[in-house]
Amino acid sequence: MRTPRLRTGTLAARLARTVGVLVVISLIVFLALRLTPGDPAALLLGPQAVGQPGYKIELANLHRQMGLNYPLPVQYLIWLKGILSGNLGNSNQNGEPVIRLLAGAAPPTLFLIGLSLAIAIPLSIVIGTTAAYRPSGIADRFVRALADLSLATPTFWLGLLLVILFAVRLHLLPATGYVSPLVSPMQFARSMALPVVTVVVYLVGVLTRYVYAEMCEVGAQDYVRTARAMGIAEPTVLFRYALRNALIPLIAIVGVQFAALISGAIVVEQVFGLGGVGQLMLQGVVLKDYPLVQGGVLLITILVTVVTTLADLLYRWVDPRLT
Repeated sequence: MRTPRLRTGTLAARLARTVGVLVVISLIVFLALRLTPGDPAALLLGPQAVGQPGYKIELANLHRQMGLNYPLPVQYLIWLKGILSGNLGNSNQNGEPVIRLLAGAAPPTLFLIGLSLAIAIPLSIVIGTTAAYRPSGIADRFVRALADLSLATPTFWLGLLLVILFAVRLHLLPATGYVSPLVSPMQFARSMALPVVTVVVYLVGVLTRYVYAEMCEVGAQDYVRTARAMGIAEPTVLFRYALRNALIPLIAIVGVQFAALISGAIVVEQVFGLGGVGQLMLQGVVLKDYPLVQGGVLLITILVTVVTTLADLLYRWVDPRLT
């Protein structure tokens, strides 16, 4: 009866921490946007309107429409009230609901992250395990060198190189743009090929190092040495006995890397013009679209927090020593 109580307590603690993180992040984003130079209402009117008759009146009207005429604490409470009612506000630029804009930009981002993880995780397991098969061997040194190279390569630079090679020189793949799989599965695959490869190279470099380190550590355990002493083939020892325990920490690592994957996806989206959430939010930052940026950061924070919390709970469930 003790384990369910512990797990219930763990869930409650994680939920409380999640709510606290969301409140802190929302406050930081809210203040950061308003402390940056520039007036979103003046930006919307444009520099040509400055000095024109009625400019100050139009500016004051826009401030009232955007709610910028209230003190900062009141603006924050109004925004929180909207969030609790499921309303993230409307974009300052076109008046569209923020939720609708984010929903329209979400598919490219979700496909980019999902496909990259689906390819990088099994690939990292195979490469890391192969390198740990003979520590200090040729394969070991080669894999570690490739992992270091992938970590040292900026994603935007790699993306540009792939565009130059496969789009400009070879004309095999499109350089920019996104095509929905509902429109054309083939064009969808072509449009996502280069962005996914760019993200996978980074992920494989990170995850392979963890798989390799865990495989080397598990390979030194007594039960693995016993299996080798019994004459069991080395591939069987690695993939049947050692790999099962070595993959447990990979759950937590993937959860931690999810936040870095989101930030990397923003850069990749900009390079390849996918029109995802990251590219939409960058436009919002440039145009000082407060509701759009606040809503986007809040949703990304919720997604990252949920994924990391689920990864941590799954890790604790798989490893009984942590329950």
